[in-house]
Amino acid sequence: MENIITPSQLIINHATNGNKATLKVGSKFQWDRKHSSKETPSLADFKTEVDNYYDYKVVSGYEGAAGQTIYMVTAVK
Repeated sequence: MENIITPSQLIINHATNGNKATLKVGSKFQWDRKHSSKETPSLADFKTEVDNYYDYKVVSGYEGAAGQTIYMVTAVK
């Protein structure tokens, strides 16, 4: 099974790595309300954070879906 990073894991990884990108092209991360946290309380806040580090596309689910949406990194900024 693939390792898909949760929102809180991704934010923590960035913070502990000196606010630098920690994923590589082809890495996958998710947005799911059940994994939201104080650092990523909404999809808009999460996307603002991720936009600082990566270009990405949806590979499973769709934007604004009620369930889990999976994104794949297409470029590191």
